[in-house]
Amino acid sequence: MADTSWMARVGARLVTNGYAILPIAPGTKKPGQFARAGWHDYPQWNRHASRATTEFEVATWSTWPDCGAGIVGGAVAALDIDVAEDGELALRIERLARERLGDTPALRIGKPPKRLLVYRTTEPFAGIRRAPLEMLCLGQQFVAYAEHPDTGQPYAWPDEGLADLDIESLPEIDAERAAAFLDEALALIPPELRPKSLGAKAANGAGHPCLPGHAQA
Repeated sequence: MADTSWMARVGARLVTNGYAILPIAPGTKKPGQFARAGWHDYPQWNRHASRATTEFEVATWSTWPDCGAGIVGGAVAALDIDVAEDGELALRIERLARERLGDTPALRIGKPPKRLLVYRTTEPFAGIRRAPLEMLCLGQQFVAYAEHPDTGQPYAWPDEGLADLDIESLPEIDAERAAAFLDEALALIPPELRPKSLGAKAANGAGHPCLPGHAQA
C-alpha cells in the first residue's frame, strides 16, 4: 500500500527538517521512479541536488508503492564506514569520527557492522574516498528510510533519525576536516581489509566518480 511507504511516512518531515530528498526504488539502494505500473531507473535524480524538494514532489512520491526515502548530498555529508569484517574496527572508526568531526546524533545502520554518520556541511564539496571509507557529498546520495536489500530489514537509526533531526542540529564539517579524518582513519585499517583493485585516483585520495544512483550499504 502506498500509504505505508517510507516516503509517505517520513518524506514531508525530512523536507521540513531541511533535507533535500529523493525517491528510492524498493529493494535497491538507488533512486527510482514509478511509471506505467512499474519501477524504473531515475538517471536525472541529480537535479534534486540544486534546489529544495517541493511539496508536490513529496506528495507524488508518496503515492508510489513501497517508495523509500533517500537524502541528496551537498548540504549534508555522510561518512560511510564500509567495514564488514571487523565490528570492533568499525566501532573504533565511528568513535574517532565523533572525536574529530563532532558527536553527531545521526547514526544509520543498514547491514552491521557497517555504519553511516551524517553531518552538515559548511559548504558543499565533492565526495572523498579512502576505501573502504567514504565521505559522500555532492553528486552522491544515501538511503535514509527503506528496507535494506540484503537483510530485508529497515535501515535503523539507533539514536535519532533524520526525520526527527533538524539539519541545523548536525555537527558542521568542511572538505579539509573530512579529508584529514579519512587519512587518519584509513591508517587504522589493516591492508588486508582494504580493497585490492583501487585505481590510482582512489588510491591517492581523490574523490571517486559520482555515478548516477551511487549509494552505500
